[in-house]
Amino acid sequence: MNDVTIVPERRRTKAEIDLGTAFADRSGDLPGDFAPRAAAFARFEAKGLPHRRIEPYHFTDLRTLLTAAPVPAERPTGKVAVAADVFAGLEAARAVFVDGWFAADLSDLSGLGEGLSVTTIAEGLAKGDGALVELGRRVSAEREADADPMVALASAFYTDGLVVRVAAGAKAARPLVIRHVASGASVSAFVRHAVSVGEGASLTVIESHESPDGVEIHAHALVELTVGAGADVTWVDHQREGDAAARLSTLVVDVADGGKVDHSLVTLGAKLARTQIFTRLGANVDFTTRGATLAKGRAHADATLAVTHAAPNSVSRELYKAAIDDEAKSVFQGRISVEKAAQGTDGRMGAHSVLLSDRAEASAKPELEIFADDVACAHGATVADLSDDLKFYLMSRGIPAAETEKLLIRAFLGEVTDAIGPEVVREAIEGELEAWIDARGGKAA
Repeated sequence: MNDVTIVPERRRTKAEIDLGTAFADRSGDLPGDFAPRAAAFARFEAKGLPHRRIEPYHFTDLRTLLTAAPVPAERPTGKVAVAADVFAGLEAARAVFVDGWFAADLSDLSGLGEGLSVTTIAEGLAKGDGALVELGRRVSAEREADADPMVALASAFYTDGLVVRVAAGAKAARPLVIRHVASGASVSAFVRHAVSVGEGASLTVIESHESPDGVEIHAHALVELTVGAGADVTWVDHQREGDAAARLSTLVVDVADGGKVDHSLVTLGAKLARTQIFTRLGANVDFTTRGATLAKGRAHADATLAVTHAAPNSVSRELYKAAIDDEAKSVFQGRISVEKAAQGTDGRMGAHSVLLSDRAEASAKPELEIFADDVACAHGATVADLSDDLKFYLMSRGIPAAETEKLLIRAFLGEVTDAIGPEVVREAIEGELEAWIDARGGKAA
């Protein structure tokens, strides 16, 4: 076992104590060089779980919300039964992870075409893949992400993940689905994916996170995406965790000059869901991120963005919408930062929530931080109930009251979902949204 130094006294919570014990117990089993893991865990230990006095976590106090931490998952033995793939209709390569470990028997990585290489992180670390070390280091050096304690935690504990390399000029022959499923045990699962898309290349990734209801799991994911000059990436993040799950995910994106990234986030489950995105844009970049959240019960769903324009003439668009029912809570925090060199920036951010219950809650905090002179930036946020005037208008034309609410919720989210691609993915997600809305039954707010 490797030697691990745990900070002895800092009024640690039970979850922090659980994590410290787990790291000491499991450190010898983690793949790759132990030193960077120990350094990452030391960074986490120094800060602990973030709380409401830490500005990016003001609305999502993890020290309160995470009362304990399940033990890290061991590699599953034998076959694991998994639910049907919601994206089964998509002709794609598939990498399946069970409790954070790659499942070769459930995966098919063929047919991606020339110039694409996909290996597992565990395999790469075991072989001492120097390129993998550099691949992770390039993006992790992003200052704000590197300072985040949950990024440090994922960097310390990750067990497996994918290393995806797309050569310059290569075009993926079909999409790549990265599917994360649960075995049904109460565990913590940690994955880390490093994706590098070369100059002028293109790639489509659909990332899916799923777990059953009634099982307390903690799913931690760290994705580092490097997009080369003139490259084109489509990324869909689909989350359908169970009602007892905590899903904590970080996406770090570095886009070189002339690159294009189209990102979509769909949040449909989890007791606690937090997705944070750190993005740094070069010159003449086209970056779009959109999100649709449906939350019910006492779920807590958080989307936090930090978009940095570091060079001239780039465009960013951020649009997030949430429909919140029962006693659920949604959080949106977004910041567009324009550095002094980023003249000609065009950045627009919007966050809009509709409350379907008088006990539902939505918090929004969009920000602009501008150090350049020649920019066109704007942000806005709204929180409201379903419009009584619109409901009356539809009912006056013979549409039942319950159906009017369903129609209005679908229309509200449609601005986000209509833009999701590929088509098969969009249709599958729309089907899930329809099922959620129909199950609600059009109850009055």
